[in-house]
Amino acid sequence: MRLILLLSFCLALIACSANPQRLYQEQVVNATTPLAKTPAEAVRNTAAEPMQVAPGWRPKQWQITAQEPRLLVEGVPSNYRVFSVDLKANKPFLIKVNSWCVNSCLGFSKYVLAPYLFLLDDKSTVIGQGFGQIRGQVGVVNQDLAGQVTHDGTYYLIVAADNRNPGEQVLFDNVMVVGISAPTAVAPLRIGMGSYPFGSVAPFLAEPQE
Repeated sequence: MRLILLLSFCLALIACSANPQRLYQEQVVNATTPLAKTPAEAVRNTAAEPMQVAPGWRPKQWQITAQEPRLLVEGVPSNYRVFSVDLKANKPFLIKVNSWCVNSCLGFSKYVLAPYLFLLDDKSTVIGQGFGQIRGQVGVVNQDLAGQVTHDGTYYLIVAADNRNPGEQVLFDNVMVVGISAPTAVAPLRIGMGSYPFGSVAPFLAEPQE
C-alpha cells in the first residue's frame, strides 16, 4: 500500500508541469489572443498596470497566462504584461523583475518564466530591451534594468515570456540536501530551472527617485 501511494505521489510530481515546448505550441503559437508585431502595438493592446515602488520583501505578483495578449519577440510569439512607471530625467533608476518557479517548484523538473524586457518612453519609442542576466536561486529568479532617462515622463515596461527556447535551462543552483545513508550528512545537489511560457512576475522600482 505504501509503495502504491509513493508511486502515485511521484507520478503526480512529474505531472505538475507540462512539457514547455508542447505547451508553447498548443497555447501560445496556436492561440487566438491579439498578436502585436511591435512593442508600441503591444502597449496599445492592453492596459498598463502601475508599477510598484519599493514594495518590500513581498511584492505583488501578476500572472502571465495564455489569456494575455501576445507580442513577437525576435519573431517568436510571447504572452506579456505592461507596467507604467514615472521616471525623472537624469536620475538613476533601478527596476527589478522577479519571476517565480511554476507550480511552487513541485516535481522533479523545475520551470520558470524567463522575462524578456522592453522599456518604452511616452512616445512608445523603445529605449531598452533584451534578455538580461538571470540571477537568483531555485524558486525565484530576477533581472535588473538600470539607467537614466533624458526627460521626465511616464515610461512603460513590457514583461514578456522569453519563448525562444522553451525548456532551455536558465539557471542552475546548488541545493543542500540531507544524505540518505547518513541523516546528518549534507551534500550539494545541482538543480536547474528551465524556461516556461507562463508564470508569475513582479516588476518594481527598487527605490523612489528623489
